[in-house]
Formats: sequence, structure tokens, C-alpha cells
Amino acid sequence: MYLVTGATGNVGAHIVTGLLTTGADVRATSRNPATAGLPAGVDVVSALPGRHMFTGVRAVFLNPATMHDTAEAFLQQAVEAGVRRIVLLSSSSVLDDHPANYTGILHRDLEQSIAATGLERTFLRAGMFAANTRRWVPQINAGGPVRAAYGQVRIAPLHERDLAAAAVRALVSDDLLGAAPVLTGPELVTPAEQVRLIAQATGRAIRFEEVEPPAARDLMTAQGLPPRIAGSLLRYYERALSEPIHPTPVPAGYDRDSPRGYQRWISDHAAEFRPPAP
Repeated sequence: MYLVTGATGNVGAHIVTGLLTTGADVRATSRNPATAGLPAGVDVVSALPGRHMFTGVRAVFLNPATMHDTAEAFLQQAVEAGVRRIVLLSSSSVLDDHPANYTGILHRDLEQSIAATGLERTFLRAGMFAANTRRWVPQINAGGPVRAAYGQVRIAPLHERDLAAAAVRALVSDDLLGAAPVLTGPELVTPAEQVRLIAQATGRAIRFEEVEPPAARDLMTAQGLPPRIAGSLLRYYERALSEPIHPTPVPAGYDRDSPRGYQRWISDHAAEFRPPAP
């Protein structure tokens, strides 16, 4: 039995599907189990921490976004229930020790807590997700330009399906046991180039307009991002200017389509960037 937290999210849903294709038994957490909409045969349980979720579980995929302030209780219950392995969705920002790097601090603390349990572990240190460009949809639908900072910085956006493929490999095999790989997409692309690819995939006339970081932070927080998360995202771009990113994609063979670049991501998600139905 494999437990997937955040199983209805961008990454978790693909991990569930990937595990099922291996013939594994899957238990998944959801805030609303009755409406989770996961495939038949998945044991869907409440996301509230409790020993019931760990019964018979060999390994856990842990998404920190589901934990908030319950991580310590979650890990203690996992140990007590006999779980053998934790695969953590971590962040490459753990490698940046800047005191304002909230995301890095959060993930670094969780990595240390997992290491202290003595369980088998893998930390998947994800780079910038391609899915983060969804935050541009309101600007696009309003008919304006995409306004963001650091328009010419080169990053390697990560497709959530590539991360899911790595997570499945880490859960069911020993290939990544004890490892903490930094995972990115396979190619470098700037935010301005991402906007061009969105326009190309959707047939919409969209342009990019670079703004200063404080203005970008205001835009991000106005869209509902907590200020500390917005700051961490901007810090990621700023750091990439002085420490260029070298792509470290999920290896080919983790699934038949890995690794996937940003053009593949926008092709998969183009409908989300097209005009809403009248």
C-alpha cells in the first residue's frame, strides 16, 4: 500500500495514476473524500492526520502543502505505524540560505524532520513549476499584457507529470533511495518566451511587459499568493540571474514521455489559457 497526500492536486493525481499502472494498492488523502473523483480502486481517506491512514502503508508521498502545522504529528504516526519510506516533495530553494527565503526554510526544516525519523527517504527538490504560469490567466483574460518581473531570466520550468514520474520511481524502487535530486524541466526558457509560447498555443495576441520586482510582488499578492510565497518566487528568479540554472531533468525512461519541456506543458494545458466561454 502506498499513501499519496494531496492526491487531487497537480502532482498527486498523476502519482496516483502512475502507481496504479504498476499494480500497487493506493490510499489517497483528500479534504473532501466524497468528491475527490479519483480512479476506482483507490482508498480515499480524510486528509486530517490520524493513524487510520497509515494502516498497511509501506511508503508515503508527502506534499508539504497538505501539512501546515501538522507535519510532526504526521511523521510520528507514520513511524509508529511501521511506514518504511517517505518521499518528500521538496524544493530546490533549500539550497539558498538567504534569510528571506521562506519556501527554502520551510522545506529544509521538513527535510531535517524526516531525516530525524530514521525512515528511508527521498527528497525531490523541485525547481520552478511550469504550472506557476497559470497565475497569468487573469491578466490574459482581461486583455492586457502579462506583467511580471525578470522577463529575461532563463529558467527550466518543470512539468508536474515529470515530477510525478520521479515520485513513483522513488516510491516503488530503490533507484532514488537516500537521494535528494534537484529536478527541472529539460530546457531553459525566459518568462517572456513562455508568454510567446502561450500565445502560439492558444492563438491569442498576448505580449509580455516587464515590471520591477515590487510591482510584481503586488500583482502576485493581489491574486491571492501569501506575501512570503510571492517573495520566495521572486527570490528564485533573482538568484537565477547570478547563479544560472543548469537543467537537471527527470531522466528519460521514468515514463515514456519524460522529460517534457514548457512547450509540451502549454500544449497539455492550452485550454486553460483560452478565452472563457460566453
